Amino acid sequence: MKYQAPVGIVLTAIALMTTVPLANPFLSQLVAIADEIRTYGTDGTVGRHGRVGQAGTAGSPRTIRADGQPQQVYSAGSTGRDGEDGDVGDNPYCRSQPRYVEYDLQAPDGAAGGDGGNGGNGGDGGDVTIYYDTLANLRLITVDARGGEPGQGGRGGWGSDGCRCQDRDWEVEVCDGENCREERYICRDGNDGRSGRNGRNGERGNPGQLWLVNQTEPLLPETPTQTQTLETFMRQPVQLSKNVWQSRSGAVILLAAGSFVADIYQEYVGRAEGRAQIVWETPQSQAAFLGISATANIQESGNIQFQFPETTWVAGRRDQTEGLTTYTITRVVRAEEATRLAQGNVSGRGVDFTMAVVDLAATSDYLTTKFELDYKTAEGDPRDDRRVRYSTRYEGDIPEELVSRDNNRFVLAVGQLPLASRHLRRGTYVQAELRITRSLGENSATQTLDWEGRL
Repeated sequence: MKYQAPVGIVLTAIALMTTVPLANPFLSQLVAIADEIRTYGTDGTVGRHGRVGQAGTAGSPRTIRADGQPQQVYSAGSTGRDGEDGDVGDNPYCRSQPRYVEYDLQAPDGAAGGDGGNGGNGGDGGDVTIYYDTLANLRLITVDARGGEPGQGGRGGWGSDGCRCQDRDWEVEVCDGENCREERYICRDGNDGRSGRNGRNGERGNPGQLWLVNQTEPLLPETPTQTQTLETFMRQPVQLSKNVWQSRSGAVILLAAGSFVADIYQEYVGRAEGRAQIVWETPQSQAAFLGISATANIQESGNIQFQFPETTWVAGRRDQTEGLTTYTITRVVRAEEATRLAQGNVSGRGVDFTMAVVDLAATSDYLTTKFELDYKTAEGDPRDDRRVRYSTRYEGDIPEELVSRDNNRFVLAVGQLPLASRHLRRGTYVQAELRITRSLGENSATQTLDWEGRL
């Protein structure tokens, strides 16, 4: 069936297209109208994604004694839950297709299905500790400490179908007076939605580990680490202890046939014990630091190590005698005090040019201080010409022999550095960046001070 349209802007656009270049923006707009594609109805919505499967629970740890009687020990992890399937994509709304319109049509698209949820991991098997006095008794014990089975991934939902055109093409007759022509238009079917992705299967749980103790008496409680205030550590030694284990392979062959445990097992080989104490040997007041906490931990070798918080820098020495390890504090500062530096006086010129730095926290007796300098000068007067650029004349460390300290005031003999005399003479515009690194023991921090002026 043909439909006669009134003469209008579409014919004008078609006529102009044959004679005028498309660079004309008005004509480009007309062409866009002539090639217009419109949608109708409503696209479908994506299906809901499936939820992830819950992980299995770990097996409960068990402790038994091998007394020469057959025993069964169950400590397996549970199975992970399956992931949920994704929902099917919602159908589009395919309302009636407009008839005999003067533009192309696009039918609504279908929607993607929801992704399947990942399967949950299986729970780990629980550890099993066995006390024994005869190795052969272990062969009477069946242990099931296998890891739980993984959950299966959910399936992705199907995508919904796109709408289909009722009329795939039609013609409209357009006339200008006695001159008529037929315009043909089409309708494109909607795209089908893709299916959702399938979820991943979970991971199988790890088998539990076997711990063997060749004795019948229970192991003593252990305290491998203690965190106390400095006051507590200085008042009296703190007791530390740690059970020592050795890794071995071949756990299954030690047990009854059909047992499931990790191949690597742990065997008790002894106990490390010791005492830890802190000694104060610094002229600084104890009162300002007694509330700070320290941590002592004992290693399997019996060595005891001390750790202090990052907010406190400590240096000293560790001494170990039979059963007692002491840490003697010889220097201590708060970390925030290390970078409380300020720019002091800048004076002189030429070889007498110096820069001063003041330690506001008065901690210079306990810290190592090193200086780096980036020294730049500018030709001309920067105030009159903003395009003037500074050039680096020296960049590097300031040697220790050019740094003097009077209490908490440092004086840097910058004029003694290998600088050309013209960069130190009267009237020179200078930009100086001082990088100051302060350290104590294994701790360090850097502070930057900037100075700009005219000699």
